[in-house]
Formats: sequence, structure tokens, C-alpha cells
Amino acid sequence: MPKKNRTTSTTPHQDCVVPAPASWRRLISVALLTGAIRHIGALLTGLAVAWWHHD
Repeated sequence: MPKKNRTTSTTPHQDCVVPAPASWRRLISVALLTGAIRHIGALLTGLAVAWWHHD
């Protein structure tokens, strides 16, 4: 049974590769979207509580 010739790969492993930094525009848009969703959620919660206690 012949031995297989095992050579080391010259490409770096995936866990050693540093991911590309996210662009600042994407970070700002995600932050604004998250803030808007939280604000709308808070408004809807306030309306629901006000409606629940309107008696």
C-alpha cells in the first residue's frame, strides 16, 4: 500500500483570517434602524398600556 504524499497547504486557515471591517455607513444604518424599531416598540407598548387602563 503506497504512502500518500501529504504536503502542508500554503493558504492560511479560515480562523486565522481577519474579517473585513464593516463599513461605517452600514454600522450607522443598523444603529438607526435598531433605534427606530425600539422607539416604535416603546410607543406601541405605551399605547397598549394606555388603552388597557383607559377605564
